[in-house]
Amino acid sequence: MSSSEMLETSPEKRRGLARRRARRVAVPAMLLSLTVGGLGLSTTAHAADSPQCPPTADPSCWGQPPAPDKGKAPVTGDAQHPGKLTQGKTQAYTLNLWRNFGWPNWHGIGDRDASWEVNNYIDSRGNHHHEWIETGGRFKDEGSSLRGFMNEGHAGSSSRGYRGTFQEYVAHWFDHNPNREGERTGQDRFVRAIGTGDVWFTRDHYKHFTYLGKF
Repeated sequence: MSSSEMLETSPEKRRGLARRRARRVAVPAMLLSLTVGGLGLSTTAHAADSPQCPPTADPSCWGQPPAPDKGKAPVTGDAQHPGKLTQGKTQAYTLNLWRNFGWPNWHGIGDRDASWEVNNYIDSRGNHHHEWIETGGRFKDEGSSLRGFMNEGHAGSSSRGYRGTFQEYVAHWFDHNPNREGERTGQDRFVRAIGTGDVWFTRDHYKHFTYLGKF
């Protein structure tokens, strides 16, 4: 609208035009404000998501409880008074199966489970028997329960200062090949120090140990 047209327009009409222009100016200003505000919120959110703790910080810095101290699992028996497995029971029988099989370990089979059929026979009644044994993996000895036991001389002087590794062995046998996905192997294990032959038995998956001697 030209200046001459504005002069010819009534005062009421001019006030209406002015209000419409003000609304048109206000809308882009509000959009700009939302855009800037949105950028500000996004920046704040990214800043909150950014790590505020150094990589080596205690877990509590991240709002997580600190890792529990595993400590040492109790060990009964020693070189002078080794624990005894009940003869005729599954664990004693399986211990002999492992001894006869030569105690395979992760040096030869890799750091994983492995299984073998150690007996396959038909009895006098015509029943077909299969007997399998399975290793666990390398035993990490977290808390140094077994290494500490050895270094304190409880396994005999020849086991002091042990720097080797340990291997897990399932302490019962199976009537089928257990080395398949989803197979439950229970909680009983033998653990053997590969370099010395010291063997421990645990029936509760490493919460308690019984020293059995050297095998």
